[in-house]
Amino acid sequence: MVHATGLMKHAQFARMLGLEPKNTAVRSPESNGIAESFVKTIKRDYISIMPKPDGLTAAKNLAEAFEHYNEWHPHSALGYRSPREYLRQRASNGLSDNRCLEI
Repeated sequence: MVHATGLMKHAQFARMLGLEPKNTAVRSPESNGIAESFVKTIKRDYISIMPKPDGLTAAKNLAEAFEHYNEWHPHSALGYRSPREYLRQRASNGLSDNRCLEI
């Protein structure tokens, strides 16, 4: 989970969901832009079309959205591969710098 504010309540909520909170770099508008772009993609491509009758269903759907995003969603910055596909290819080529690719 990436957020710009670093507020404790966000970190506690993320840990409750089994996520490890990450802060964007201080004075790094590019990092914030990347995080904002990710949120926009999740909202547009997943959340807007998923049923949300209650909080439990919404949380389950969000987990499924992250799974799909990481396994199947093509990214232009990764040569139109999914994050996991990109990581698998890098690993098979002996490269291992996997920072911040998977959500």
